[in-house]
Amino acid sequence: MIASDQARSLASHARGALRTNLGVLIACLLLLFSVGCSTHAKRIAQPRNLFYNGQIVACRESLEKLSKANRHDRDVVNLDLAVVDLLCGEAKKAEGRLKEVRDRFDHLEQDSITEKTVSMWTDDQVRSYAGEDYEKILIRIFLSLTNLMHDGTDAESYTLQIQDKHEQLAERFEQSSGKKKQEYTPLPLGFYMRGMLREATHRDYDDAVRNYEIAAQLLPNNQPLSWDLARVRSGVHSHPGHGVVYVFAMVGRGPHKIEVAEQPTSDALLIADRIISAVGPYKLPPTIAPIKIPDIAITPSDVESVGVQIDSQPIGPTASLANVDELAVSTYQANRNAIVARAVARRVIKKATIVAAKDSISKNNWTSLGMDVAGIAWEASEGADTRCWGLLPRDIQVLRVEVPAGDHRLSLNPLMANRPVGPSQSTSVHVVDGQNTYVLCWFPDSRSVSQIMCSSNGN
Repeated sequence: MIASDQARSLASHARGALRTNLGVLIACLLLLFSVGCSTHAKRIAQPRNLFYNGQIVACRESLEKLSKANRHDRDVVNLDLAVVDLLCGEAKKAEGRLKEVRDRFDHLEQDSITEKTVSMWTDDQVRSYAGEDYEKILIRIFLSLTNLMHDGTDAESYTLQIQDKHEQLAERFEQSSGKKKQEYTPLPLGFYMRGMLREATHRDYDDAVRNYEIAAQLLPNNQPLSWDLARVRSGVHSHPGHGVVYVFAMVGRGPHKIEVAEQPTSDALLIADRIISAVGPYKLPPTIAPIKIPDIAITPSDVESVGVQIDSQPIGPTASLANVDELAVSTYQANRNAIVARAVARRVIKKATIVAAKDSISKNNWTSLGMDVAGIAWEASEGADTRCWGLLPRDIQVLRVEVPAGDHRLSLNPLMANRPVGPSQSTSVHVVDGQNTYVLCWFPDSRSVSQIMCSSNGN
């Protein structure tokens, strides 16, 4: 009997000690987790630096390691690898990666309830990344460009996909903002490429005119577009014995995400209140401290355009048809309140969970202190979801040049205020009578040695 009482007493003391130390234990574990936690922005920093330093092979190796190490990063890493593949002359491989991510992003537009729930107790980084709106447009643009670089058979269908995605985003814009979808501004480049490909058939000039007109309406000050319209309205692709060279220039370093502290707006708090009401019996407090969210970072550029020469004859600079920075900022801002709201809802739910755990475990002061520390660590472990397509240009620009059929020497020079600011790069291009030849170059800054890709043959 005495032994039994002693056993019960020991068990009681053990349970008390466990309750006393449970909070401290949880705190230690969460602190360890928070130390080891990192955002995608930190993980991608090394590959980005290697890319912009011209170390393409090392960049690819680093990206492949990151893809294997973190499954939640895999899709955006594949987008960056597609850029590397393209610059290494492996356009078909790049197209395959882009198609895979496009299809996955389309599938993930249907939210996972399980992932939504889990993210309320962790952060948005545990969710499968479904892509930002601007990335979904640019995937389709790059699909068309990569296809043009190897055979061009599917480029036209990709331009239709660009327009379809713009229409979907315009409808979503109308629903979320309350504005008319006509106020949504699409990228001119998709319409321009569609017009370019219809013109190349030498028969579908009416369709080419319609697409060039849309591009011209979106860019009323773009003089080359007025020349394109005048040409196709007369039903002439090129003069007899001539072909056309299209130079697509990727200019500057594109947008990427960073982590920032944000003070919730009233609109974001209203959305957050709806979220926490749907999740459980939680209440929104009167004040909320700043929370961590992603933001779009814009990198200053020392390259404005690319100067083109053919056979040592100056032709002119490329002209912007897709300002990627502006697209990224505008589409991200449209979703910003929802991102802030999720972060606010997570903070409320975490605090309420800690309070409930303290009430259910013990009133012991040490346990209470341990749980408070655990709650602080839990919140500190949260990071902003900075996943994004990190290797994008700031601007996509185009220049069209009609030249006699045959072989020519093409020279490209980074410009600022129409003055050269970096070394000139040259390549040979073969022009086919009555057909288009496509050239793609990338000048992220004035110091970079651009890779130049040419389509395998006129198409």
